[in-house]
Amino acid sequence: MRDAVAGKGFVGGRARAIVVVMSGIRIWLATAVHAADLARHAAATALGVPPQEVEIGREPSGRPWVVGATGLHLAISHHPGLTAVAVTTLGPLGVDVEPVRDLPADGLAKRWFSPAEADWVVGHPADFLLLWTQKEAVGKALGVGLRGGGLRRPMPLPPASTLTVTVPGLPSMAVAAWTRDGSVLGLACDAAAALGAPVTVSTFAHVPSGEGENAARPRSSR
Repeated sequence: MRDAVAGKGFVGGRARAIVVVMSGIRIWLATAVHAADLARHAAATALGVPPQEVEIGREPSGRPWVVGATGLHLAISHHPGLTAVAVTTLGPLGVDVEPVRDLPADGLAKRWFSPAEADWVVGHPADFLLLWTQKEAVGKALGVGLRGGGLRRPMPLPPASTLTVTVPGLPSMAVAAWTRDGSVLGLACDAAAALGAPVTVSTFAHVPSGEGENAARPRSSR
């Protein structure tokens, strides 16, 4: 199913018609790239405009948005040397990316997660980052981050690798997490249509600041 958002906005400092046609959710991954540059590229691709014409704003909560593009939802995550940006027209979304690495999963889960999830991690230590990135993504989709006990917000067990489950107590919040090329990606989208929606992941080799329209080239897709 392809969703279209049409309207008028101010992109590149001038009024223009905005039409976004996309299917599901698209995620861009990049290394050694500034998050704002990748966000502009992601939004520009969805809007069909040059990246230089895209302005990324921030809500008071810190949630990013594309100025003048009502209905296009954007989420950003960055870790040193690693950036992820997700866009969709389905509804508010969140994304989180973490490199796969050795962690004291049992101890961290007992400190931050609910007792039930901590017990799960004892038997499934590889699921720690899957759960963590999901919690981060859900907090971003809600626009509150991890404030108010977000790390104790229950996630579905076992973690799903596709948007086929919802968060307990949040019936419209589809959530997933999976491992890809040495990174863990968590994704959440607060929309009924997100359940079962396709997710496309593209990896870019380079997105320089002030990029041209064709500077970034996708290397692979999920």
